[in-house]
Amino acid sequence: MIVEKAYAKLNIGLDIIGKMSDGYHSIDTIMQTIELHDLVTADRIPSGILINCSKPDIPTDSRNTVYRAAEVFFAKAGLNADMTGVRFHIEKNIPVQAGLGGGSSDAAAALRALNVLFCTGYGTDELIELASKVGSDVPFLIEGGTMRARGRGEQLEKLKDFKGISTVIVMPGESVSTPMAYSLFSGCKNPRHPDMDSIVQAIENMLIPFPNTTDVNTFESLIFPLKPLIEKAKHAILETNPFFCTMTGSGSAVYGFYRSEEDATKAYEVLSGRYDAYLTRTTGGVF
Repeated sequence: MIVEKAYAKLNIGLDIIGKMSDGYHSIDTIMQTIELHDLVTADRIPSGILINCSKPDIPTDSRNTVYRAAEVFFAKAGLNADMTGVRFHIEKNIPVQAGLGGGSSDAAAALRALNVLFCTGYGTDELIELASKVGSDVPFLIEGGTMRARGRGEQLEKLKDFKGISTVIVMPGESVSTPMAYSLFSGCKNPRHPDMDSIVQAIENMLIPFPNTTDVNTFESLIFPLKPLIEKAKHAILETNPFFCTMTGSGSAVYGFYRSEEDATKAYEVLSGRYDAYLTRTTGGVF
């Protein structure tokens, strides 16, 4: 039996460059893993791919990214699911439809677990190649830490570790579907484009508070008019004096970075009285 932590991710800024020839959108973002995590357990069974989950509303068939990860892994390893199999249990702690990458991280954790379980010895690069066949965020979440991601999210550039930063995440009570968010972008004539280079510089040089980072997620100006509770949650976090605050991914989670654990704890005490909130910290890479 193998147990892997599936760490949630945050987007520290997110720019959408445009649509590529394959229909996917090209992005420019900084991805950061945090201590909030699911647990993915894998053990061998005689045949098949079986999944069970602590949250009954999560699909456990081929719609689950963990199932897809197992299919991709078996194909790479030359394994026949009729001859050998795997059973997964997913203990969910990461909120769903939040922009926190829970499903993608579960898939990345499943690939890491399968690599150990079947003694295949794939290196990080090979696991990332497999992950790119599963989903856009999965390659980053194989290793995690702090990286700039471009293209569909598969073009990864390691940045200086931004670990140990106290963080509060708030769930506003409204959900956002990723297809809806991208359709809003496609219909916008003049979308906002954040300066991702300045955010990279702030992270690399630990410039706290981050300079010139008020509007750093292209999706915010598109989604806030339709989802006012998300904008309201961002203002609630800003009132607790973080040094950085934004929506992650296409939402709906909003988070703040704080100068100290004490500041974050005080903010969490305030925000958790009004929202489903999480107190966590940024992490380094898995390997």
